[in-house]
Amino acid sequence: MTRGARFRALLRRRWCSRLCVFVLLLCVWEAKAVFSGMSPLLLPRVEAVAHALWTGLTQGDLALQTLFSLGMIALGMAISAVLALVLAVAAQLWPWADRLADALTAMAHPLPGLALLPLIVIWFGTGAPAVLTVIVHACVWSLLLALQNGMRDTPAIYVDVGRCLAMGRLRIAVEIMLPAALSQALAGLRVAWGRAWRALIGAEMVFGAIGATGGLGWYIFKQRAMMNTPALFAGILLVAGLGMAVEGLLFDRVERATLRRWHAGEREERA
Repeated sequence: MTRGARFRALLRRRWCSRLCVFVLLLCVWEAKAVFSGMSPLLLPRVEAVAHALWTGLTQGDLALQTLFSLGMIALGMAISAVLALVLAVAAQLWPWADRLADALTAMAHPLPGLALLPLIVIWFGTGAPAVLTVIVHACVWSLLLALQNGMRDTPAIYVDVGRCLAMGRLRIAVEIMLPAALSQALAGLRVAWGRAWRALIGAEMVFGAIGATGGLGWYIFKQRAMMNTPALFAGILLVAGLGMAVEGLLFDRVERATLRRWHAGEREERA
């Protein structure tokens, strides 16, 4: 069996396990809703949630709100990736930049974005720039930390080879250290993806609707205010489903195209 076939089989097993867990949770949920005697306002049946989700996507603004949320997260993660990349490379070139990046990460990484909301409201108001600022704050530090750790863990022999080839510090950082840090950078992206969703949902619940229709955070908050519990669960399931889909369709494919292929090549060279 080829490496590609083995990886596809691994992905199929991973998707099957995720779907099995999802179906099991739905069965437990339905049994609890039917036999526990709880009010539908507290725990609606799966059928009611599915109907609310379908109605919101086909007849309401849920599809537009989903696209808006995905767009905000993509933009926030792109800005965060650029900032983290610049800081990580600068930290390899100048000692003062390394100390600065280390101090900023130590101070800002544990700081919740919601703790900065009063200051963000003063500076940016309550519109899209404020939500984008919260997302960038939630993502950039985990990305920077992953890049810095990955670049510091670059095998010294790779750096020595670059110096023997008369490569400058910038080329060594970009052409040797960054590729070597790819595995940790991908892990940082996975963490940033989850943190971005939490930042977006939390910010929209505080700021309210952003743009014409708002995003999924505003949708969930509005359904809670209206006591529309099936639609509330529908919004939560949609966020979870999007997370699982991006994990399988994006991150797993990137891993297949880069990490596993490179590591396989390294194993062949060693053999």
